[in-house]
Amino acid sequence: MPSLKDIRTKIASVKSTKRIMQAMKMIATVKYAKTQVMLNSFRSYFMSYKEIISFVSKSTKDSPSRFFNDLEGNKKSLLVIISSDRGLCGSYNSNLFRLIDRYEFSEKIIEKFFIGKKGQDYFKENSFGDQTFSLDEKNYKILSENISNKILPYFLNGDFDQIYVAYNKFVSSISQLPTITKVLPIELEDHEDAKKDLNILIEPDINSFIEIVVPKFFELTISSLLLEAITSEHAARTAAMDNATRNADDIIKETTMLFNKTRQADITKELMDIVNGSEAMK
Repeated sequence: MPSLKDIRTKIASVKSTKRIMQAMKMIATVKYAKTQVMLNSFRSYFMSYKEIISFVSKSTKDSPSRFFNDLEGNKKSLLVIISSDRGLCGSYNSNLFRLIDRYEFSEKIIEKFFIGKKGQDYFKENSFGDQTFSLDEKNYKILSENISNKILPYFLNGDFDQIYVAYNKFVSSISQLPTITKVLPIELEDHEDAKKDLNILIEPDINSFIEIVVPKFFELTISSLLLEAITSEHAARTAAMDNATRNADDIIKETTMLFNKTRQADITKELMDIVNGSEAMK
């Protein structure tokens, strides 16, 4: 049985760890609330922009643009993996990595582009371009622009047939869905109004529209997925720290009971020694 000193040390250690986890939970909760508002606002803007693309989908389907057509014969694709830089966020990263491991890509060769250190640590591969980016709620717009400028030329030049993004889609504060989605070539579901035979005038022409609007749409798509991922990360970390705090409370309760039992046993033993000594002196 451990000594009272050892038990006191353990209780103090768990209480100290609990305070750290409570602080991390508070920080994650504030960041989660902030990014959730940002995500909800951005979703409305992104869906409006997506509808614009959907409205002209009939015209763009017949376009020879690389944005809407697969290459023949090239079976090399790029997978952008959005993970976290830090741990202590439950199964946020592990669930995503398991999905990637069992996902069946149609392409034979998959290059990986890492956003977040945990992804590169898990797959033990160099990131495409030998650069790994870090994501937070402050830099997602700049990061999406940098990613778009970095990988889009390779796609347009035919170095990659398709581009996928693996990320955690935000569902709720307790649910984040690991997802792999293809972002290039662009595949849009027909909008209800787009299914109608609308007489849409595009000026100056469809090719100019594609060159200006579609790259911006790709950048917004990356921004949307980055926001989904960072919101999911903060939600997962909030839940993980809450569970850790509850577990710390349980450990403190159990250890305190052990401390009281041990102390009571020591007191009882000392009383028995006193009684036995008194009896021996009679």
